[in-house]
Parts: sequence; structure tokens; C-alpha cells
Amino acid sequence: MTSGARDGRTGPTRAILRLVDRRRAALGVALGAGTVLSGTALLAVSGALITRASQHPEDLFVLLPLITSVRLFGISRAALRYAERLVSHDVTLRLVGSVRDRLLRALVPLAPAALSGARSGELLGRIRADVDELQGAVVRLLAPAVVALLAGGLAVAAVALVSPGLAAVHAVLLTVLGVAVPLWTRHRSRHTVTAAARAEEAFGSDLLDLVRGMADHLSGDGGRTATATLRGHIAAQGEAEHAQARTTRTAVLLRELVPGVGVVAALWLVGSDVADGRTHPALLAAAALAVLGSFEAVAGLGAAWTTAEAVRAAAHRVQALQDLRPAVTDPHDPQDLPPGTELRLEHVTFTYPGARRPALLDLDLTVAPGDKVALCGVSGAGKSTVLSLAMRSRDPDAGRVTLGGVDVRRLALDDVRRQFAWAPQSPQVLGGTLAGNLRLAGDDVTDHDLTTVLVHLGLGDVLGAVGPDGWIGESGDRLSAGERARLGLARALLSDAPVLLVDEPTAHLDRPLAAHVMRVLAADPRSVLVVSHDTELLDATWRRVDVVRPLVDVDPAPAAGARAPEVHVPDAHGT
Repeated sequence: MTSGARDGRTGPTRAILRLVDRRRAALGVALGAGTVLSGTALLAVSGALITRASQHPEDLFVLLPLITSVRLFGISRAALRYAERLVSHDVTLRLVGSVRDRLLRALVPLAPAALSGARSGELLGRIRADVDELQGAVVRLLAPAVVALLAGGLAVAAVALVSPGLAAVHAVLLTVLGVAVPLWTRHRSRHTVTAAARAEEAFGSDLLDLVRGMADHLSGDGGRTATATLRGHIAAQGEAEHAQARTTRTAVLLRELVPGVGVVAALWLVGSDVADGRTHPALLAAAALAVLGSFEAVAGLGAAWTTAEAVRAAAHRVQALQDLRPAVTDPHDPQDLPPGTELRLEHVTFTYPGARRPALLDLDLTVAPGDKVALCGVSGAGKSTVLSLAMRSRDPDAGRVTLGGVDVRRLALDDVRRQFAWAPQSPQVLGGTLAGNLRLAGDDVTDHDLTTVLVHLGLGDVLGAVGPDGWIGESGDRLSAGERARLGLARALLSDAPVLLVDEPTAHLDRPLAAHVMRVLAADPRSVLVVSHDTELLDATWRRVDVVRPLVDVDPAPAAGARAPEVHVPDAHGT
């Protein structure tokens, strides 16, 4: 899709519709049009049958074709509707599955750097609610519009055979009900739909933040501020939905009124022709009921126009995520992974997007196989940034990072990251079991390996209390901060990666346990690059490297060809 298409209001919606299976969608539309025409024909034939029966009740040969036609159209309408529902929902489920798959594939390269400005509740809303909203793109938007054109046009043509004047009135009324009323509804709904979507998204994000930080909220003001914010979001959403309900009420009234006008017009115009002898009397009821039934062709357009705004907003938000640029990308022609694992940072300078001061300036660092290196320095000196550059979550502005003598930018991202086991200061603990969290390190982790590493890191009491398959709470809430940190470290130790990257492993531990953890890391035969504020825990095994905070300012705007900028998740309009 071109950038020009993305800039237009319908660009993302068209991009979503391009994913629709056209053959199945065409079949669904044909079945939908057949359903409407069968219903219209059923009413028309029923009217003719009633009229003919009143005129010749004793003549079975006159009534039999009409009776058979009523049965045919009645059965065919039900069968066509059932088949149309099967096909349309199959198309919808395939579309949603395809969109969600593409979105998740687009998000994977963005983590972690390019998503650092996104709230997890917003991402969850995009992946779940917005993609679910796109279900209406076929069933409630595309199919009703095409069915209206196809079935409505054929109905007008059929009415024209009876009364050209009625056909003209019929066409105008179909246009009013199918275009004018929905356009008015869309105009009135545009702002309310967007406001409701924004309120729902904000509510989801703030609710997730409240649940995750429940203990902090309760120990502060008892959660009053957070709940007041949630009530504000609910009030805003309720106000928008009430405004939308008022618009919907008026639209429903018009949808009931216009078909009545069509029936009156049919009775007047065709009745005049019958009175003048130009039209058979049986066609009076047939034409009136046919006109009434044909409005089913445009009945779905009101919901379609309303749905269009919600689908367009959801498509913009989904497309905005897919348009985010990863902070790092795979090379076009990646080299094979070198046999060596020596890690080097050569004259590396790095500045975070928007910052005026570099996080690192002309840094040199070598971590040979088996080396134990401790990065020390004040908070904000750039120690954690070194780890991020090492595993290529970001790329330096100047200088280079090499692995085995090869610039990591010339290697495949998967190859680079398989060489590192990362243990952050606050690791992501999944809501599940100890065993489930530790087996993220590899499928070949045995129960013995699991037990050994937990006991080795002083988590034997946790293992005994919870068990390897016991629930440890949502995000590990049943564990303390120190236990969660050691669980993340255990996951790194179970990995077969040749280089360990560890960020503040002793931050939440008492002195004896902190010293023990550092001894465990020092005894590991692999290369270990650790960030630590506590220099007293470093024995002769460790080579200390002091990282100094740069004191110079730089231009925050990245130069052409520099790394992709960090971006925030756009709002409902994609801004």
C-alpha cells in the first residue's frame, strides 16, 4: 500500500478489505442478493395469490402455479439465508485471523525498543478489540452495500415492468433509505463513535494499570484517584453512547416510515392503472408487497454506514501499529554466524530518540569468551544501554558492536539474540507456574535442571511451598521482587546461550544472598556481562568497567540513514 493511500481516510479500510477472500465474498453477496429477491418475490406472489383467490376461488389451475411459487420462494429464502450466513461468517473469520496474524507478526520486530512508549493496555486493545471490530468489514459493511446495489436494482427493474412511474418513486425511496438516511446518521455518529472508542481504550489501559498496581494504589489514597479516573472514562463513554442512541432512534423511525411511503405510492399509482384497465388487478397487491419487501435490500445500509466509521477508526489504529518502524532490522543478505563469541563495542556512541545528551559516548568494551565483566557507574550512566546494544535491541549512532569479529548489523537478528541470555532487573514473569516460566529457556529443560537451578539461587523454599507446577500469581504476584528477579536469572542460567547479560541481579537481595548470587555468576563458565551498583560484591573474578555519563549535548534529530526512531502508538486517528 502506498503512503498516499495510508494518508487518505479510507486507505487502511481498503487495505483490510484487500485481505478478503474475493471468491467466498462474491458467493456470500450472491446468496445475500438471492435471499432479498426471494423474499421480495415471496411477498409479490403472495399478494397475487390472495387477489386471484378472491377472484376465482374455485379455479385450482389458476391458483396452483401461484401456490407452488409461494412454497418455492419461502423455502429458497430460508435456504439462501442459511447458506449466506455460513459463507459470510467463514469469510469474516478468515479475515480476522489474517489481520491478527499480520498484526502480531508486525509487532514482534518492534519489541522492545520501538514499543517502549506504548501502554500495554493500548496494545491489548489494538490486538483484541480493534481487530474484533473489523469483523463488521464484510458482514455489516461490504456485503450490505453490494447486495443493496444488486438486489435493489433488480427489484426496481421488475417494478418498472408493472409501472414505470412507481419504479421511479421506488428508486428514489431506496436511495433515501439506503443513502440519505445513513449519510445523516454517519454525520451525526462520526464524533460519538470516535469519542466512545477513545474512552473505551483509555478505560482499558487505566484499568490494567490499576489492577497491576493495586497494592500501590491501596497503600496510597486507597485507589480513589484511579477509580475516579475510571468513572470519568465510563461517563464519557456513556455520554457518547447516549448521543449515538438518539441518532439511532431517529434513523430507525425513518427506516420504518420510508417503506410505508413506498406502499402508499404503489397503491396510488398501480391502483390508478388498475382502475383505468391498463393493469391486471392481481398486480396491485403484488406491486405493493414487492415494493415493501424490496426495502430489505437497503435495510442493512444504515448499520453499514454506522459500522463504517467504527471499522475505519479500528483500521486506522491497526494500520498505525503495522506502520511503526522497528528500531533494528535484519540485513538484506545476512552473514553466517561466526564461530567465536567475543563481544566488542568499538567507539560506540548512542543517543536515545529526542534526548539532547548521549547515553554513551565513544565507549570501548571487550568481553572475551569466559570473561566476567561488571559495568559500574551512577544511575543513568548508560550501563543498561550497553546490554541493549549488545543483544541488538538498538543500534549505535557511531561505532559498532561486533560478535566474533563480525558487526552484529550484518548478522540475522535471531542469530545474534540466540547468543545471549538476558536477565533484566525486573523480568517479565508470566502468570502461570515456576516450571512454565523456566521452560521459556528451552524445550529441553528437565525437572532436575529446574530444581537444581532454583535451589542453587536460594529459591528452594519457594519451590517447596508452591511446587514446580503451582500457580505463582498473575505476573508472579505471589513472589517477592527479589524472588522474581532470581526467577528471571534462573531462566537465563538454564539457557544454552554462550553469553549472559544480567542487569542488577542483587538489587532486591540482602547481603549474604546477593554475595551468593554473584558467586553463582562468577562460577558460570560462560561469558558474563553484569550491571551492578554494588561494587563491594565484586571479587577478583570480576573485571570492573566504569561507565561515565557523557556531559555533552547533541542534536536530538537523527541524521539521515540513522537508526529508526522510537515512536509512540498513535491515537484513534493514527496521529
